[in-house]
Amino acid sequence: MFHRLLALLGFLSLFAVSARAEGIVISVYPSVAPNRYGSPSYGPYVSNAIDALSSGLSAYGDMNYPSYYAQQTLIPISQMVVTGFPSWDGLADPGTVFGSAYANELGNRALFGVVIDAGPGAPSISIGELSFAAVSNDPGGLLTFSFGQGSYNYSTEYVGVIFGTGGDPDTYVTSGSSDQLVNEIIGRGSGNAASAYCTGCTTVAQDQAAINATYGSFSGMSRFTGTYTLTGPGGIVLSTGSGAFDVVPEPGTLPVAAAAALALGLALARRRRRTPAP
Repeated sequence: MFHRLLALLGFLSLFAVSARAEGIVISVYPSVAPNRYGSPSYGPYVSNAIDALSSGLSAYGDMNYPSYYAQQTLIPISQMVVTGFPSWDGLADPGTVFGSAYANELGNRALFGVVIDAGPGAPSISIGELSFAAVSNDPGGLLTFSFGQGSYNYSTEYVGVIFGTGGDPDTYVTSGSSDQLVNEIIGRGSGNAASAYCTGCTTVAQDQAAINATYGSFSGMSRFTGTYTLTGPGGIVLSTGSGAFDVVPEPGTLPVAAAAALALGLALARRRRRTPAP
């Protein structure tokens, strides 16, 4: 019930923060994705995200499946943990909890979807000019990371669009040089998550304890912000755009996290590492 309430509140508070410079607008749309590294629904999620962002929709797909895309700005810490064992929304054994479609998912990652629009006319921007920085406001900066200019390439996850003229259809760029000029860039977005792994664990209870033990590392985090920057020749900033999640601690989990970590001891090999994705 708590997670449904958060999803509803997040949906009602949807926003995209954009900045305009020289006619270029960068709009950022936060959402929660399946784990990029191993979750079977990640590919379908990306497809839904690109379709939604291309069409100006805040949600797309079948909400009964983990590939469902929905923009949100309110997020519990349980939706920012990826795992080396089946989990979803902070719960181990997701096939039993959420249904068979979730059985092989490996946790969740917070992403900052992006649409960069240079407007009509001659193509004038390229994905090679794009950089990104994310900041979590906890004392340790758990999810803080960045990708420098030149880190991004055109793909089915970051699509360049050349607007058609005179009734011609648009052209979609999904490969080739990152310096190709386009009118628009649509991306599923970069993001981050904490990681939970459990070496030698054989029970759902042990897997759940590994997830709970990561929650203490989120202490003090109330906001997670992502900012894209498009930089032209000579280092001139052409445009910037930001989006943010308001982070809500999971009720009652912080004390549980400490107890779980103590109980597992040396039997649990857990890494509190960041797993950013460009």
